[in-house]
Amino acid sequence: MRIEARHLSWGVPGRTIVREVDLTVESGETVGLVGPNGSGKSSLLRCLAGLRAPTSGEVRYDGVDITGWSARTRARHVAFVEQTADTDSDLTVGEVVMLGRTAHGSPWRGPTAADRAIAAAALDRLDLAGLADRPWKQLSGGERQRAHLARALAQRTWGLLLDEPTNHLDVRHQLELMELAAATPRTVVVALHDLAMAARYCDRLVLLQRGRVVADGPAERVLTPALLREVFEVDADVDRDSAGRLAVAYRGPAR
Repeated sequence: MRIEARHLSWGVPGRTIVREVDLTVESGETVGLVGPNGSGKSSLLRCLAGLRAPTSGEVRYDGVDITGWSARTRARHVAFVEQTADTDSDLTVGEVVMLGRTAHGSPWRGPTAADRAIAAAALDRLDLAGLADRPWKQLSGGERQRAHLARALAQRTWGLLLDEPTNHLDVRHQLELMELAAATPRTVVVALHDLAMAARYCDRLVLLQRGRVVADGPAERVLTPALLREVFEVDADVDRDSAGRLAVAYRGPAR
């Protein structure tokens, strides 16, 4: 599924947070949104997910403007995973993941055998099969984040929008998650703080500054010393490691 933003702006009274963004994510592409805190990454993702109506411009899925779509219709196209996995739910982990099937079934019947199989596969993919019957409130922050990701996988959409999905995860699960995002045939847009991880796993990076796109392209064109100094206000060396991956070594705050 192709996701497009055309001249997209969004804000709150007295402040524009996303400014005239033009962005196209091709079907099957994994695109990383990078930028400092307050650059508009989360707000842009929410607009792409249809959770916030732009003040100007539009969002299109496969060329169709999603303005006016119901939440149920959007949920059949994209799954959105928030930064934080906090909730005050009495559900079990398995029941939380099963919520990913809601948009695909009838509101007058329970989950089918196929729904249960899809949810079970998602739990297994996120290393949560042994926690399916555990109450949600007993999970750690990392386990909750993985459960929300499993719910998104169970949703079986062609678009996956992830807002800082590696928050709360240990290193192993961070790497497994990003390998999953890179390998999936779905269209993925992911906001990340870890620039090395973004460079390693994303096909393309989009660098935001104060709500605007200031660079868009392969990691080596976006994560340059000059742009890191201008946008992140840090001095850094950018090189390749022994495996040929882009490596960013910070020397300190720009002075």
